[in-house]
Amino acid sequence: MGRRKRKRKVILRPRKTLPKIFTCPHCGAQLVTVKKVENGYLVICGSCGIRHEFEERPGWMPVDYYNAFVDLYLEGKVAPPQRQDAPQTAEGEEERGGDEAV
Repeated sequence: MGRRKRKRKVILRPRKTLPKIFTCPHCGAQLVTVKKVENGYLVICGSCGIRHEFEERPGWMPVDYYNAFVDLYLEGKVAPPQRQDAPQTAEGEEERGGDEAV
């Protein structure tokens, strides 16, 4: 006599997806995004502000633009922006110090 057939459990494997947020090669923060702009793609870090704009290339995905960005950074062709913090001048400190002494 035959047995009834059992239904097999289908094991679903989660599909691997490409990341949308990347790690910054300069500051190490996970805030690098790749945005589509008018002329191409803009790769920008939300923490340190390092950025580079690429022309659109057929067949490239955002991860390809990020990898090209990291390559340019490691070659020294992309540098982080200079911060424009205005340090206090020595003259200003001397003036305040002179007022306290009098």
